[in-house]
Amino acid sequence: MAGLKSGDVLTTEKGISIKINSLLGEGGQGKIYKVTYNGQPKALKMYKPESVKNLEWFRENLKREIKEGAPSEKFLWPQDITREVDGTFGYIMDLRPSDYHEFDDILLAKCEFSSFTAMINCALNIVSAFRVLHRKGYVYQDLNNGNFFVRISDGDVLICDNDNVSDPAHPSGIAGKARYMAPSVVMGGKPSRLTDRFSLGVCLFMLFMRCHPLEGVRTLRVPEMNDYYLQLHYGKQPLFIADPKDRSNGYSEEIHKNFYRRWPLMTKQIKELFIKTFSQEAMLQNEAKYPLESDWCKALLQFRTYFLKCPLCEKETYMDDVNLHPVCKCCKKTYPVHGLLKVENYNIPITKDVNLYQEHIDNFATEEQFYPKKIGIIRTKSSENLVALTNLSNRSWGLVLNGKMGSVEAGGTCKLVDGISLKIENSTAVVNLTKK
Repeated sequence: MAGLKSGDVLTTEKGISIKINSLLGEGGQGKIYKVTYNGQPKALKMYKPESVKNLEWFRENLKREIKEGAPSEKFLWPQDITREVDGTFGYIMDLRPSDYHEFDDILLAKCEFSSFTAMINCALNIVSAFRVLHRKGYVYQDLNNGNFFVRISDGDVLICDNDNVSDPAHPSGIAGKARYMAPSVVMGGKPSRLTDRFSLGVCLFMLFMRCHPLEGVRTLRVPEMNDYYLQLHYGKQPLFIADPKDRSNGYSEEIHKNFYRRWPLMTKQIKELFIKTFSQEAMLQNEAKYPLESDWCKALLQFRTYFLKCPLCEKETYMDDVNLHPVCKCCKKTYPVHGLLKVENYNIPITKDVNLYQEHIDNFATEEQFYPKKIGIIRTKSSENLVALTNLSNRSWGLVLNGKMGSVEAGGTCKLVDGISLKIENSTAVVNLTKK
């Protein structure tokens, strides 16, 4: 296919006309155009027939996807298919909004998140979206760094290239992208939800560490990454750069500068999930050992809870796990943390303007896409050493202190006293204040 020109008109299987406006980009499988579809600006991916062996599979898979609909709003899902032209066809999807960047732009330091909190939101959005996708019975199969568009202001995510997504009964036959494939797939195995979880772990590691989890000093000594070495280092003998038992492919302070600076910032939970993902057991023996998406969601929410605005300089800072006398990373002053609000498996610092989220309460019990929903905020009055919690939800909370029962109405505020217990929906939040 030579390519479409501005002004060309195509027709979809729904009988809707498409006007070609401009070429947006080109990949291995096809070309992406900006088009007008039913009066709306959209994107059109036209396949290169010479580059796609199983073109008919894509047509049938796209029909199934369009019939089922998008798993969530995070997916730039196929909406319509063109009629055949010059031995090929394409499909319609939403355009990437102008304020979303390619994930590679972040990895290559062409742009950066507005805050670490936004970066964690990005991870939460990615993991939550794939949790929804997998729960609907889909396998992504080709998960890699080219699949995400990210809004760096708040970490919102849109997932593209969904024409390869299918249920296990209709596999595409496409293995994936080198360096992102699970070791079993590198060695000729079939992609699955389990191997998706490995690829997801690679993407999260790249997001936070800005380096590859298997590319330590041993891998980097390879003279040329040909097929033999690709199979060896990513398939037969993969080894995590932070493997706690085998340091032969470890990181170098000089080469892995980002890892050296960022790994200490990770919580114990996050480190354990990365170690579990890239363990010899999970990669080479039992892929069911890869962490679940829900495991990542819970660990990431706790991680995000430790990032807060310093009450003194109002810059973003990080509370190291449960250190109740933290020093701001910006102003270097010790700021007040009055204690912890313990709810489900989460420790929420009791300090100025820290938020309580719905996910703290329901612990990601729902199968829906993650959307941060504030249901409470901590208030402080330093002059009187007072701390309180405002109920931002539309429900009343139960309250118990010294055996006496009460309530915090929607919009109301309660003073936080050591030992107070709050009944929020089906969860209990307990206040543990530090002793003065």
